[in-house]
Order: sequence, then C-alpha cells, then structure tokens
Amino acid sequence: MEPYDTIVIGAGPVGSHAAYRLACLGYKVMVLEKKASPGDDICCTGILSKECLDTFNIDDNLVLKKYHSAKFFPPSDRYLRLWRESPVAAIIDRPALDKNLAEKAQRAGAEYIFGSRVTSVTPDTDILKVEIERQKEIFEAKTAIVATGFGSTLPEKLGLGKIKHYLSGVQVEVDTDIDEAEVYFDQNLAPGGFAWLVPTEDGKGLAGLLARHQADVYLRAFLNTLSAQGRIISAEASPNYGAIPLRPLPRTYSDRVLVVGEAAGQAKPTTGGGIYYGLLCAEIAAGVLHQAFLSGNFSAKKLSIYQNQWQAKLGRELTIGYWSRRLYSYLSNRFIEHMFHIAARNGIGELITTSEDFPFDWHSRFLLQMASSLLPFPRPAKPL
Repeated sequence: MEPYDTIVIGAGPVGSHAAYRLACLGYKVMVLEKKASPGDDICCTGILSKECLDTFNIDDNLVLKKYHSAKFFPPSDRYLRLWRESPVAAIIDRPALDKNLAEKAQRAGAEYIFGSRVTSVTPDTDILKVEIERQKEIFEAKTAIVATGFGSTLPEKLGLGKIKHYLSGVQVEVDTDIDEAEVYFDQNLAPGGFAWLVPTEDGKGLAGLLARHQADVYLRAFLNTLSAQGRIISAEASPNYGAIPLRPLPRTYSDRVLVVGEAAGQAKPTTGGGIYYGLLCAEIAAGVLHQAFLSGNFSAKKLSIYQNQWQAKLGRELTIGYWSRRLYSYLSNRFIEHMFHIAARNGIGELITTSEDFPFDWHSRFLLQMASSLLPFPRPAKPL
C-alpha cells in the first residue's frame, strides 16, 4: 500500500484543521483518533473570540450564545463587570465543532479511522511508522502531526520533552438562569486557578474550574456554593475532566514529525483556552509541511522553522501568561481583592470595555498594565 503523505494523530479541532489544510493542498492524509467518534468526552467550555470565529470561518450554526459582557468576582461579591455593545466572544457546541471540522476535512479528501489509539511513532530514514493499539496495526507515512491534546506520551517518546506545569480542570452541565458569564478568582475556591459559570442556551450552563490539584473536590464545593446562592438549580450530569498545559514543549518538531495544539503546550496559560492558538499553529504546521514536501526534505533541521514561526506568533503571549499564572498562584485572597480594587480605581475595566483594539485572545498587554499599576507589589503570600 502506498504510504500516506501525512498521518494526523488526533481528530480534535486542531488535528482536523491541519488535515483539512493538507488535503486541500492535494496530499494524501489519514487521521487516527482514539475516541469512538468526534467530540466524545470533552472538558472544554468552548468559548471562542469573534477574531477566532471570523479567522477560521466557524459555522454560525455551532454558536450557542454570543457574549457582550462578563462578571469577574474576587473572593468577595464585589464584582467587576465588563461590557461591550457588540459581541466579543461566543460559546459554541464543542462536540459539534469537532464533528463539523472532521467532516470538512473528509470532504477535502482526508481519511479518518476512529477507535484507533496510537502507541508509537517511529521516524526512519525514508518513512515513518505509526502503530495503533488495535491488533498492533502499522501505518506508514512520510510525515506525521501529533495533535492528541495534552497528556499524550508520544512527544516524550519522540524525545521532545515533557510538559511538567499544568492545571487540572473539571466541568459539568448545570441548570441555571443567569444571562452572562461569571468568572471567580478565589484561592480557597480554585487554588492557583479560577472557576466559572457560563450560560449556554435554554436555561442550561457550564460550571467548572481549573486548580493545581483535586479539581473534582473543589468543584463539588463550588457547586454547593452556587446552589446556596441560587445561581444554579441543579447539576445532574456527570463531570468531564481534563488538564491545561501552562508551558510549551521544549521542542515541537523532530525528523518527519510536528506537534501542534495542547500536545505542544500551545494554550493560553491565563484562561486555559487552546482552540484558537491551536488552529493558528495547525495553519503554520500545514504550511511548513507543504514546503518540506516541495523540497523533499523532512529532517528536523528543515522542520525546525515550524517552531520559529509559531514562537514568533505566540511566544510572547505564552511566556508572559505563564509567569503571570505562576505569580497568581502565590497571591493571597487579600491581595486578589487589592488587585480588583486597583483595577477599578485605575479604570482598567473601562479601558478594556472602551478600547476597540483590546483583543480577547492576546493578554500580554493587559497583564503588563496590571503589573505596572500594582507596583510596588506588597509581599505575596506563600504558595497555597
């Protein structure tokens, strides 16, 4: 059998977009996905910016609700509300997005096999071998893209290192009648992270949190608090679990292989959002592989341009976001209250609300402005 040009491992939005772009360029693409169908068991709120929706032409039928505003709560109930006249973000039907992008890639010519967990990727001089758990079947290709999401051992097996810094996440569907997103910053509620309650549609919403550890324990306490406050009516569904990388892989390329999306650590350390950054990197990866095919050179040296390009696009955001997240983990609730007070006093909320060039997906400017407004810092608490 003729080897594939590229095997994409993972059929999430990032993997399917990479497969779509390569298939559109005329390459023979196979996508291998361990889940039985696209969109199964997802722990992702699915909030995307207008910039992301427009850039990647996300089908408007996938949008559950558009957001004009959000409330941000410190440990007290004195929230900061941000509002804009036009929507800046939307929550999408996340499982439907996976299905939609997979179908789009298939229409472009990509082949898919579900229920196929990849156990190894072995680059060789002339070919690359991908082994799946099912009957130890082996597929051959000239190149591969690892888009498995965070937690896969494949990058480490390829000698690309391991992401050691991450937050654990958990989320559950709830019945609620709130009409705008709510975000909670409280070290007792979600140590090192934050919690959220966001409306979706028809009296439904998603409640969840990111924390350094025991996210499920903190979620139960959070749901009890929301119920006591009357913000949710019930939470009958089973939670979904996941994790968010806080730093990128040391290296995201090797001979014949690129790593994209959360598998590469290309997610926002501030919010945990990984779809937009992952799609941007999938676009870069497809372009780099296209040039490699034109030259017939699939060496690590040739493919290293991928890391150069995505770092140029995202490196500043990921670095500032990571160190901001690390700093936040040292802060006491008292200091978080102080931050909200300073933000209100200095009009940072008004700046975000009125500035048309203040982007939803690029947080370094806001983080640096917050840092300058808070200097000199009071001595932070010890890590919780």
